[in-house]
Amino acid sequence: MEFVIKKADLVRELQTVTGVVEKRATVPILANLLLEAHGSSLQVGASDLEVTIRGKAVANVLADGSVTLPAGKLHEIARSLPDADVKFKLGERDQVHIRCERTNYRISSQPRDDFPSFPEVDPAKGTQLPGRDLHDMIERIAFAITTDDPRYALQGALLLLHAGTVTLVATDTHRLAYISRKFPAVQGPKAELRVIVPRKALAQVLKMTADLEPDEMISVGRSDNHLFFAVREHRLTTTVLEGTFPRYENVMPVSCGTSLNVTTTALLAAVKRVSLLGNDQFGRAVQLKLGPGKLELQSKTEMGEAQETLEVEYGGEEMTIGFNARYLLDFLGVVGTPEVRLEFDPQREGETPDVRTNPGDKPGQFRPAEDGTDYRYVVMPMHL
Repeated sequence: MEFVIKKADLVRELQTVTGVVEKRATVPILANLLLEAHGSSLQVGASDLEVTIRGKAVANVLADGSVTLPAGKLHEIARSLPDADVKFKLGERDQVHIRCERTNYRISSQPRDDFPSFPEVDPAKGTQLPGRDLHDMIERIAFAITTDDPRYALQGALLLLHAGTVTLVATDTHRLAYISRKFPAVQGPKAELRVIVPRKALAQVLKMTADLEPDEMISVGRSDNHLFFAVREHRLTTTVLEGTFPRYENVMPVSCGTSLNVTTTALLAAVKRVSLLGNDQFGRAVQLKLGPGKLELQSKTEMGEAQETLEVEYGGEEMTIGFNARYLLDFLGVVGTPEVRLEFDPQREGETPDVRTNPGDKPGQFRPAEDGTDYRYVVMPMHL
């Protein structure tokens, strides 16, 4: 195997695929990347047995071949090289020689045969979706995927493709993020899909779609027990998570008794400042106090007290409700609209209002004030 590739193309490809590699892989070969040189391109692949990714970059291939190299070290070396052509050559005793101008490396490799195979997918059999739109949808719900719940069904987001609509839902049982958009082109039998996509796979799709043009399409589909995403020259597959996703419809309110709009940047800054005295171990709690013409944010801890008041258009009754500050910051950081709508005292389907219930004991719902996307964020309150 021998090929020459531009340093920028090599680094870009490695940055895209190395996120799949486990930092502490239990199977040694999974800490490596698969490099396959053939024709006029270099294919780079990674796998953790559940999520796989393969990409392609233009290269001057002098001799076809394949080899696996340590992912972390190869990425580190590539980033440090001068901005010039990089030459790879497989020598004796499985040693790979890397040369760039006056810099030379020799790295031990492992054979291709030890690397797991990649599922074969056909992007033509998938559903075509606008890549940037899907990127924005994932970004708005990914933070709500649990990182510590042992239930497999909660370790990913629910993806629904149905009748011209794409929906994503994520929850960690303390909060729920829901987003749904209509795409008229999403039609036909192959567009019907209901799967739980692992958090790690969604993170890779975010990376793959970050620099797409607004009108660029990607392909999403299912092949046996694998879900695939085809983005430009990259193919990502992931094992579909088993289990039953919670009935998210039961959590989202059909109406709310109290609502108001707040400037997103002002609320984001206020929550950051007021939560500075909080305790990270138990979550930084912020108390929201609603009154005529004002929203007061307050935090009290053993260290002290912080308070800030925002002017708002509100003329209803006074109300107090507490939230985990990090939960609010996660939403405010990705909502992407000038104003957000805060909704309290929710009513669910078939539920009758109970005047004896304190609205501060019920979840709060947050959404964009004006947006063509149905985006909702439901958060359980903290009792302060």
